[in-house]
Amino acid sequence: MASTSIHTDQIQHPIQKELGLLEKQLEGILKSDVALIHGIGEHLLAIRGKRVRPALLFLCSHLGKPDLEQVVKAGVAIELIHTATLLHDDSIDKSHLRRGLPTVNSLWDEQVSVIMGDHLFCKAFKLLHESGLREVAQVMVNGSDRMTFGEMYQMDQRGDCDITEESYLDMIRHKTAALFSSACDAGAVIGGLSSEARRSLSAYGDRIGTAFQIVDDILDFVGDVECMGKPVGNDVRDGRVTLPLIAALRNAPAKEASSMRSLVCGDEFTESGWNDIVDFVKARGGVDYSRELCGRFVESAKSGISDLDDSPARASLLALADYVISRQK
Repeated sequence: MASTSIHTDQIQHPIQKELGLLEKQLEGILKSDVALIHGIGEHLLAIRGKRVRPALLFLCSHLGKPDLEQVVKAGVAIELIHTATLLHDDSIDKSHLRRGLPTVNSLWDEQVSVIMGDHLFCKAFKLLHESGLREVAQVMVNGSDRMTFGEMYQMDQRGDCDITEESYLDMIRHKTAALFSSACDAGAVIGGLSSEARRSLSAYGDRIGTAFQIVDDILDFVGDVECMGKPVGNDVRDGRVTLPLIAALRNAPAKEASSMRSLVCGDEFTESGWNDIVDFVKARGGVDYSRELCGRFVESAKSGISDLDDSPARASLLALADYVISRQK
């Protein structure tokens, strides 16, 4: 945990000014004369995360010569898009906790949460349009399109215990990594970087975004509920088969794997069987394999930006990659 804290400090050091302006602009955008919107906005500010996606955008822009006003607006836009996806996810999953606090759908209802998510999506693209950031808007449109495709891809796989690792990785590259990659590409655009640098940073974002989701899926089996601020086991309860379980099923003897498939994907799943599933995933190497693969993605991400000029921003990108794999929530 100490190393994660060190990485977080190092990540944020070159972009403190941008992060401060980001918070002020988010506060302004989330204010409203409509009491419902204003109340939800205040709640969203209270459950703020680590702003990983805007941080990526800011850091990548620092590898060039960004315009401060433009880069902050782009950072606000990508955080609004990300927040919108969380509102939608919590409504779909009927989640009641996020970062240790009640979700919007639990305080209000699913309908309100979904419509507020739509409102934030619109706010994000309106901001980009009004700021004249058309190329950045195109990057984020493409990323959002991939992300929503990934969500549908995952829904289509729900309840399928025979999903392959390749299909899983393809799905999370759309669902999660797309927005990481878009953040990096948008930052490179605003920084005026070359096409080659844009490709390198976009690939870096894709790889750490993939690793980020694998860590999420590991923590859904073995995470500390108190530390995470949300329950574990949500994926299995919702019929989502993720990498730790895919790997464990692949490693297990046929009879044991068949029995576990019936428990996870059949009509036999009960809350009392959750501990058996966790024990199986750990015993059959699902957690260890997932961590090892996650490490490979992170090392590949770091290697992919090794040719970029040494700078505080590049050092922070390397630290952010390490943070992704070491985080506990």
